[in-house]
Amino acid sequence: MSAIPPLNDPLASTSDAHRKRNRLVLLGLVVVVAGLGAFSVFGPHDSKGDAETLKAGDCFQNTGTSNDAEVEKRGCTDSRADYKVLKTVKDGVTGLACSDVTGATGSLTQVGAESFVVCFKDNK
Repeated sequence: MSAIPPLNDPLASTSDAHRKRNRLVLLGLVVVVAGLGAFSVFGPHDSKGDAETLKAGDCFQNTGTSNDAEVEKRGCTDSRADYKVLKTVKDGVTGLACSDVTGATGSLTQVGAESFVVCFKDNK
């Protein structure tokens, strides 16, 4: 004959409590990591370089990447000045702000405390 464990086995309830606590801790960690990731993507960002000071007629060089621009303002006759600003839009939040700008080949967009869009063309 086999022994039947008691219904109120303290070890079984402790094990279940530990599993439940571990699941809650894991869920909490997932929520924190997801929140940090969302903040790093959607949170306010400092502008990099001279982007927020650009105005129509200025020229600049991008020393960063196309996804993470690092703008350096240059004189338009400087051989390193790759782009010429056609229009800036303060409080603009999308590149669509440049869709009506004749000759625009690209845009820089910053969203955050200081939101703006810079519409530009190649300076060649």
